[in-house]
Amino acid sequence: MKLGLILSPGDTLAKQSQSGQLDRLRKYYFQPYSKSFAHIYLFTYGDSYQAYSLPWNLTLVPKPRFIPNYLYQLFLPFIHRKIVKNISVFRVFQTPGGLPALISKIFFNKPYIVTYGYNYVRFAEIENQVFLEKVFRLIVPLVLHFANKIIITFKSSLADPKIVIIHNGVDPRVFKPGRKSKKPHLILSVGRLVNQKNYERLIKTISLSRFRQQIRLVIIGVGPLRSKLLSLSQKLKVDLEIIPNVKHSLLAVWYQKASVFALTSRIEGQVKVLLEALSSGCACLTTPFIGNMIKHQSTGLIGKNSRQLSVQLDLLLSDPKLSQNLGRQARQFIIDNFDLKKLVNQEIKLLQSIANL
Repeated sequence: MKLGLILSPGDTLAKQSQSGQLDRLRKYYFQPYSKSFAHIYLFTYGDSYQAYSLPWNLTLVPKPRFIPNYLYQLFLPFIHRKIVKNISVFRVFQTPGGLPALISKIFFNKPYIVTYGYNYVRFAEIENQVFLEKVFRLIVPLVLHFANKIIITFKSSLADPKIVIIHNGVDPRVFKPGRKSKKPHLILSVGRLVNQKNYERLIKTISLSRFRQQIRLVIIGVGPLRSKLLSLSQKLKVDLEIIPNVKHSLLAVWYQKASVFALTSRIEGQVKVLLEALSSGCACLTTPFIGNMIKHQSTGLIGKNSRQLSVQLDLLLSDPKLSQNLGRQARQFIIDNFDLKKLVNQEIKLLQSIANL
């Protein structure tokens, strides 16, 4: 039984490494896959000359250098025809990258499973990516229609008998509370510096806090809004430090020492960094996005706007016992429901069942 993995358009292992996510991909996906399938073919949009510590039975299938990404999606099944014909089932990590799998199914009768992780069209709208929005409106329904199974990570309005709920996950053995005391008034957030994350709201929230002069805000991530966010923080007199991406395993240290983990996004799916923070026993403060797994006043606090969030933040910073209780209950919630190793095993069984049809 052979597995084909398709990354999102334009994605490569080099980019995964730069974002700090390659270690997670190798340890929790590639290695378990390699034990369950005779061979794995990983279709990427680069990576032809790089050396990565990959399982012995995983073959990188790179994109030819001079083919644009959007054309490569259309021609991938034909360029790699011999490989595609030997694959038992395709795994598409995110729906917009599913066009090669869809074409492989139409021309070579190859089944595929795809993840619908969030509202891709809405994300493109928020980022003012007009062309991408139109592309997603066309491609996403087609990829979902032809998929053998659709993995969603949270309850959705999608009505399709092919839907299977498999949550995003985290390894609670890695992301766990630290032994040292947390740093007072250290507020942490992790994610790309883009409109969708709405870090402006977070900075404004802190500017309204009665602890503003004591708070240190750290955002781990890269993106086009770095300068804008630094300027806003200076204007509102918020102590902000932006740190480039760090390795996935090193994030655990940051969660362990943060007093509060904050996520003030306009929209999210079931975001992995929040799972990591909850698993680490962080007191978490978020907005009410659709994929939010926090239970208000049980495993974290939720606010709709900067003023509400500021009140909730002050509550967490002024009441260490509340923060500790929320963090403890959050961690148990993750252990019970979001253990990544168990969830990946569910996914492997689903892939094997489709491959055997």
